[in-house]
Amino acid sequence: MKQKMIRSEYKMEQRFYSINNHTSLWENTIKKVETDKRLSGQKKLLHLFKEKSEISLEEIKKSGIGESPLKTLLKKGILKERIEQIKRAVFSLEDYEKTTPFFPTAEQRAAIEEIEYQIDLEKKKTILLHGITGSGKTEIYMQSIAKILAMGKQAVVLVPEISLTPQMMERFISRFGQAVSITHSRLSAGERLDQWKKARDGEISVMIGPRSALFMPFSDLGMIIIDEVHDNSYISDITPKYDAREAAKFLAEDTGAVLLMGSATPDLVSYHKARQGEYLLLELKERTGGGTPPKMQIVDMCKELEEGNRSAFSHILQQEIAINLEKGQQTMLFLNRRGFATFVSCRSCGHVMRCPECGISYTYHAKEDVLMCHYCGKTVESPRNCPECGSKYIRYFGTGTQKIEEEVRRLFPRANVLRMDLDTTMGKNSHNQILEAFRKGQADILVGTQMIAKGHDFPNVTLVGIMAADTSLNTGSFYASENTFQLITQAGGRAGRADDSGRVYIQTYQPKHYCITHAAEQNYKGFYEEEILLREMMGYPPFGAFCSVVVSGEVEEDIAKAADVLGGILQTENRGNSYFIMGPVPAMLFKFRGEYRQRILIQGHDEDPLVQFVAKCVEKGEQKVGKGIHFQLTRNPLNIV
Repeated sequence: MKQKMIRSEYKMEQRFYSINNHTSLWENTIKKVETDKRLSGQKKLLHLFKEKSEISLEEIKKSGIGESPLKTLLKKGILKERIEQIKRAVFSLEDYEKTTPFFPTAEQRAAIEEIEYQIDLEKKKTILLHGITGSGKTEIYMQSIAKILAMGKQAVVLVPEISLTPQMMERFISRFGQAVSITHSRLSAGERLDQWKKARDGEISVMIGPRSALFMPFSDLGMIIIDEVHDNSYISDITPKYDAREAAKFLAEDTGAVLLMGSATPDLVSYHKARQGEYLLLELKERTGGGTPPKMQIVDMCKELEEGNRSAFSHILQQEIAINLEKGQQTMLFLNRRGFATFVSCRSCGHVMRCPECGISYTYHAKEDVLMCHYCGKTVESPRNCPECGSKYIRYFGTGTQKIEEEVRRLFPRANVLRMDLDTTMGKNSHNQILEAFRKGQADILVGTQMIAKGHDFPNVTLVGIMAADTSLNTGSFYASENTFQLITQAGGRAGRADDSGRVYIQTYQPKHYCITHAAEQNYKGFYEEEILLREMMGYPPFGAFCSVVVSGEVEEDIAKAADVLGGILQTENRGNSYFIMGPVPAMLFKFRGEYRQRILIQGHDEDPLVQFVAKCVEKGEQKVGKGIHFQLTRNPLNIV
């Protein structure tokens, strides 16, 4: 099946010109331009109308005629103008083969029937579809949407990554044709506006895209689907800040739409609500299409180091990649860190190269030979000598996707390798180009960050290597274990999607951590039971809530004083309440984009009263501090950098 994004070259509007029905005026003008050599442009333009009754502006320009003759004849009333609004297409329907619904398995059929039952109810429950990787969740989405469309309603399908949009787009367009459109940040502003207008004008009925797709102006919304609902990209950490999952719940309640959330690894809060009966829980425990769950093996990298292996690749993973290359099968290598090295340091004095705007260490990018700050994007040349002591002994520490790619090419020089991370997907259609090349077998090995770990279906991928699986365990967030379990499970699920059983090797320095052992066993419920006990004991969500307030400004002393002022207000207002206030303390990312930052964390039992309490205190704090001080409130922050 062909799959490519075709963006038309049309502008927002096209202009057409024809002769104004004024015979005498036309005849007099013709006589004048035929005899006056200064009017050669008008003469040439009028001669075009002897062949056509209407001519586009583009045709006039191609004839070499400037705008001046056209404007003159319009002003005299010789010509008249017609403007036609053009809405840009973001794909060509001809590139997609029509498909029909698959015959559902017994599990799928039961899920579809439950969803259709909820569609017909006046008061609907939020639905959580918990299905293992490869269990056919997308087919359930499409058959449910078919019922919505038959009712004359519309649907929104949210995906967490731009990289997933082309795959989801292919499946939905092949099924529903022109009723589907897409939106995402890599489209131009004009293209996104056109898709918004199509939704408003009823020209489409299904919109696919990341979190912003939720706000399409459909007149009769019948269903909202959130695929990979556990993914943190549904949370906007820039203004306006919002959680698309929470916004979707409000929108579904307001419009009477069904909210269907799907994942192989649901976030613990959603799964807990489903277990408590607040959501309707539907489960898919078997893969469709003959695929079997992959065999997952934990590799202890501490033992590899003891045996003298200093490579990022364990011995067993190197052997398995070689076997795959011999068989002509594909391999995916996942590492949730882009770049070549985590940080750059001087071995003589220990100085670490840091971004002056953010205060964090630069990441080295070997291909461009530059240091880059992954927070503000600042880029500088890689130093040949230490800027602190002048030493030439510069060392690159840590491992990123770029370094993994380089080592793969060294170990397997005959292999065709692709890399997919933020650095290689800056272009407008780069996600799709990389994925399509890999799908067509133009590469043996795909190295990437979490954007390759979710939702993709590559039948020839039989081996997945998860490099440094415990990287995400050390983020300083109480979500760390949950995020690590999700990433391992999702990445491992890319193997063995067809007839061949997949193999997954989880390389880690913490092989006995419960999130890693449960992920290797593909035991979501086992992980849930262990993690939920810790959450309850510590008062973490869903048994409690946090609010974070970051106080920032350009003058270090001023923000320290402002943070103390807010801390005092919180302590005073907390008398008689039971909130636990931590701070103020310097934020982990103390300097960010030129501003200094202090953080206060407030913990409570009920989220809404906690947020109201903190918001009231912040409002009082704003009245007491000077200009240039900013207070940023976040509920249940994903990290505390």
